[in-house]
Amino acid sequence: MSITRRAFAAGALAVAGLFALVPASRADPIHIGIAQWGRHPQLDAVSQTFKAELAKQGYVEGKDVVYDWEVANFDASILPQLLNKLKSASPKLILTISTPVAQSAKQTLKGAGIPIVFAAITDPIKAKLVSDWQHGADDMTGSSDQQNAESILAFTRKLIPGIKKLGMLYNPGEDNNLSILERLKAAGKPLGIEIVEAGCDNPADIPIRVASLKGRAEAVFVPSGGMMQPAIPAISASAGQIGLPVINSSAVAARDGLVLAGYEVNYDEVGREAARIAAKILKGTRTADIPPVAVGNDDFKVVISARQLKKLNLTLPAALANCGCVVE
Repeated sequence: MSITRRAFAAGALAVAGLFALVPASRADPIHIGIAQWGRHPQLDAVSQTFKAELAKQGYVEGKDVVYDWEVANFDASILPQLLNKLKSASPKLILTISTPVAQSAKQTLKGAGIPIVFAAITDPIKAKLVSDWQHGADDMTGSSDQQNAESILAFTRKLIPGIKKLGMLYNPGEDNNLSILERLKAAGKPLGIEIVEAGCDNPADIPIRVASLKGRAEAVFVPSGGMMQPAIPAISASAGQIGLPVINSSAVAARDGLVLAGYEVNYDEVGREAARIAAKILKGTRTADIPPVAVGNDDFKVVISARQLKKLNLTLPAALANCGCVVE
């Protein structure tokens, strides 16, 4: 070997040695998209606990993962645009919060190869997101907030003993509302409780539909959903005019004194379950091999408003005397 070639080889070895001493740079953080139906305490809780649980699973925000978060403000018309914006960042997966968002993602992201984790879906089968509770779909799986109808009615009977007619205000255009309506009807029959329907597909008509329950129902249940929950102040005002107790699927309105009671699925757990599913997907498990999880079988938050009890001239029944759930 010539002197020049020996010198070149020695120099190459020295450079290689220097590179060996430099630690490998951290890989760029992965992207996860979050598509949220709108700003609401329940939906916000899902996105927040999703990120917190993923951090526990080893995906720390800013270090291992970057979140691209988009909110539709309860406007279905912008969902395709919103989802395509998230898609452009090449995410490892997308979290869709609420039924309308997940349904739009099913169509908009079809064939994109991006796993979808849904959350806060009342009935993923009725919404045609998965075929059954035993399997995920090829493109998505996730956590459901499906409320246990029997549990809702059991609480209602404790709160309003002897109730025979429970109204339900719902949007016939939302599959999640139709799902809980059907299940409440079925659960009410053996208990002798009739579910009195008050369907409404226009927010402007909500006060009229609430007023229509006067003399027909002893209380009204309001399900989760993009139309009814933002309208709780209007529902509260209309129900108050006819002395109709309101049981809401969100506890926040009861804490605020707008409704008599809140009987709410634990949305923190909905977010945590979605994150546990996401972690499995990020580690290589196919969505089809991960069954959806129903959180709302028996995990509920209960809040009763003392202000509404007084306003409605109701006393707290003995069955709830030690619930620790009454707020001023």
